[in-house]
Amino acid sequence: MTAIYALTILLAFYAFGDCIAMKTKGLLSSVFVICVVMLVSFWVGLPKDIAVISGISTIGGALVGPLVVGIGTTISFDELKRQWKTVIASAFGVTVGVVGVILIGNQLIGWNEAVASAPVFAGAAVSLLVVNQALTDLGLLETIGVIVITIYATQKFFGVPLASFCLQREAKSFLGKTEKISYYANLLEEKGNHIEKKRPLAYFSKSDKPVYNLVKLALIASLANFLSELTNGAIHNLVIALVLGVVFTELGFLKKNSLAKTDSNFLIMFATIMTVFASLANVTPKSLVNNLLPVVIVMVIGTLGVIVAGFISGKVLKESPWVCIALGITCTFGFPTTVLMSNEIAESMGRNEEEMKALRNYILPKMTVAGFVTVTIGSVILAGIIVPLLK
Repeated sequence: MTAIYALTILLAFYAFGDCIAMKTKGLLSSVFVICVVMLVSFWVGLPKDIAVISGISTIGGALVGPLVVGIGTTISFDELKRQWKTVIASAFGVTVGVVGVILIGNQLIGWNEAVASAPVFAGAAVSLLVVNQALTDLGLLETIGVIVITIYATQKFFGVPLASFCLQREAKSFLGKTEKISYYANLLEEKGNHIEKKRPLAYFSKSDKPVYNLVKLALIASLANFLSELTNGAIHNLVIALVLGVVFTELGFLKKNSLAKTDSNFLIMFATIMTVFASLANVTPKSLVNNLLPVVIVMVIGTLGVIVAGFISGKVLKESPWVCIALGITCTFGFPTTVLMSNEIAESMGRNEEEMKALRNYILPKMTVAGFVTVTIGSVILAGIIVPLLK
């Protein structure tokens, strides 16, 4: 098979997954669909090295650093400060879930299986990339890789129903409080009347050309890799990349949401996703069936951990436990499902325009920030901390 044939096939898989996700309004995620299509394709004869033939595996491996730096440029400290209770509840929820998977899961499915699965439960393709690389280095990808990639592809089916149930319970309670409805229905978003900060490196962000933004992302990713090497890998380069993305955005060297300004956002996401799913070539029908139980065990333990954490943080923060559970379990689906779910709850539970608006203003900011904290920040940091524990 030639490179162009291989690339065309992978692009078709990606487009098909995206199409199905849109048709089902996110019920079937593109990640899940791509995973299933590629898995079946490998079983019926798709070349196992198709990612290598197409060149995507090399590109994806190189672009993951700039991708994570780009994620760092989207972090809004102002919004995180406004939603500080949401930040605490969601971070605590995903952390308890992850710790539960390691401490309890290792007794049921084994140490390496539990440790590899824990950061993937926390969400994000980046954490799966980190885990896959570590498993490859240790020669464990063929035995454990099927577990982690199945968790990544199916976790939404555990998290979405739980979050929806919790938000419906909270919406019923919310609609019984007239003063809350009135307050949130008339809540105005803050306008951009703040004084722009003086950023010492703002000179380097004067140009908005895509190539300049991409070069700067690559430079910061290279710096992260260099700093990681200075620690002999004790601190993962992607964890450093995320932190540097935030820092250099605050300094003005990087623009806010730099990734979107590179005109290559799709290519970067496509390459990294397909690099991850290339490992499906090692999954046989037998290994998939044999590993379904570990997947269920991990998801049940992690979900129960989030539920317990939700009741604890609800008590401590004097917030609704239903909201806290929903915030924590966003790790299993993240954006844009957080937005879609918030709008659906508002429209289905609100009895009139005022109630719909109030519910949307109450739920949407919390869920958006929670998904950002768990999937964007938490999963990368947790992966960097947990993966070195693999033996």
